[in-house]
Amino acid sequence: MSDNIQNTQKTAAWRIWVKTGRPFTLTATLSPLLVGTAVAAYQGVFHPLNFLLALFAVLFLQIGTNYFNEYFDHRYGLDSVESLGASTVIFRQEMTARQVFGGGLGCFVIAILLSLALIYLVGPAIIVFGLVGMAIAYFYSARPFTLARRGLGDIMVYLAMGLLATWGAYYVQIPHWDWLVFAASVPVGFLVTAILNMNNVRDYQEDRKVHKKTLPVRFGQSFGIWYHTCLLFGSYLAVTIFVLLRWLPVYSLVVWVTFPLAFLNVRSMLTAVDRKAFILGIKRTSMLHLQFGAVLAIGLLLSRF
Repeated sequence: MSDNIQNTQKTAAWRIWVKTGRPFTLTATLSPLLVGTAVAAYQGVFHPLNFLLALFAVLFLQIGTNYFNEYFDHRYGLDSVESLGASTVIFRQEMTARQVFGGGLGCFVIAILLSLALIYLVGPAIIVFGLVGMAIAYFYSARPFTLARRGLGDIMVYLAMGLLATWGAYYVQIPHWDWLVFAASVPVGFLVTAILNMNNVRDYQEDRKVHKKTLPVRFGQSFGIWYHTCLLFGSYLAVTIFVLLRWLPVYSLVVWVTFPLAFLNVRSMLTAVDRKAFILGIKRTSMLHLQFGAVLAIGLLLSRF
């Protein structure tokens, strides 16, 4: 009987660690990695080992960021046990603050070890990608910068999970800059920023109370919804413009097959009356981000042939 209880407790503890890592957010890593790698494949280069190392390095970096976000939001009083967006494992005494911080630190160490392998395979420039990514990830929530609290979260997420992640995925395949990868990163960056914005729209009331200056807090919840609309529709507009400018191959327009999902997403947000509806909006935007990235990657690969 006691063995069964212990096994149940171990399973519960394992699930709590996974929950705190917020696995539903990890689609934000897959999309830029797929697109950046597809740009390199379109140009005739693909190194599977480099792709896998980069993928897991960025995944652990994001998981670590989620742990640090949980820790610092609790430490600075930005979350409560009622917070919809937080795992609240510290408030519920499911994990200690020290365990959450240690989880973030451990994930960063794993990301560093994987990056060392990439440095050996690709070159020392990977250090710059790693340092910039970790700095944004850590100081997104931590002092002295607390970037998210100052309303800079959108810019940082766009740079880290849009431009930097897409270019980084490309760089481990072809180690130089290319405007094609910049063009491909723009819509990916818009959509990952939309995920963050949906979180901020959902947390509007709580963020106002703790003076967390997100864009919806600065300009209003209605602004946040229209901003969401611009980010989603802007992703398709960006691809179309870049194709017309010949910065992206014409098959990139295949992303328009996902537009009905974006339209339904926007319509549901414009008519939302229940705060919990924004939770569904976050999930839908996350899935759209992944689907858009996967389809854009397919379009780039088709352009190769």
